[in-house]
Amino acid sequence: MKKTLLLFILSIISLSLFSQVEEPKDNPRGEGFGAIMINFRNLDNKLALYTGGGGGFVVKDFRIGAFFNGISNSFSKSDSIYTNYKLGCAQGGLWFGYPFFKKHALHGLAEMKFSLGNTKLINTNFQQTDTKIFWGFNPSLAIEYDIIDILKVAIGVEYQYSYFPKPPDLYPASAFSSPGVFVSIKLGSF
Repeated sequence: MKKTLLLFILSIISLSLFSQVEEPKDNPRGEGFGAIMINFRNLDNKLALYTGGGGGFVVKDFRIGAFFNGISNSFSKSDSIYTNYKLGCAQGGLWFGYPFFKKHALHGLAEMKFSLGNTKLINTNFQQTDTKIFWGFNPSLAIEYDIIDILKVAIGVEYQYSYFPKPPDLYPASAFSSPGVFVSIKLGSF
């Protein structure tokens, strides 16, 4: 009986020792992530704050996903003494990215976003008076830091280019194309 008990205790200890061995991290099937993004750009010579998020998949270090963002601070203009218009702007689309020197905790990141968006003007009676659609692309370069295996923070520079088939009212189309900086927080399996 004592030999059986001793054999049982030794087998439990040996199983717990073997369970501590890590498998090599080679995952060709890919993983997924989600992100929160904050962008600061120039819009009509004022600071514009864009907030949004996105998510996607990681396939052999290449990130493929979707994103959305919209203007968060208030922009208003008037076309006469009595009528004020508040600006709304939102966009979303495809998001591609690739990290450089990923084996280091602090590494480079190149991203490209292709988007479809719209702008709208809302008057003082809360009626939409002008809605325009635009196409955009947004190249960016960033420095990304791995806080832990599943949490990353990136800070970088970008340029938002927006093409309007028909220009919006009260704002020039060039007001929506500008350089900026961004911060993103990504959570997922990389």
